Amino acid sequence: MIHTATSRRRMAAIYAPGTVRARRWHGAGDVRGYRLPSGWSARADLTDIHPITGRALPRALWWLIETKE
Repeated sequence: MIHTATSRRRMAAIYAPGTVRARRWHGAGDVRGYRLPSGWSARADLTDIHPITGRALPRALWWLIETKE
């Protein structure tokens, strides 16, 4: 049987409570339109410092900081 990329199932990641992850807001429009996943809390942060590496960014970007409940 030949498996292709379209037939593979993705494994869902399992996060421990208290896990924090940062995601850049790529959406068009207002960041308040973000719908967070079930079991997570989130806040939006407009910053010119990368939240993971701490390096300066060329311009300020919106980041979503999510915490697993």
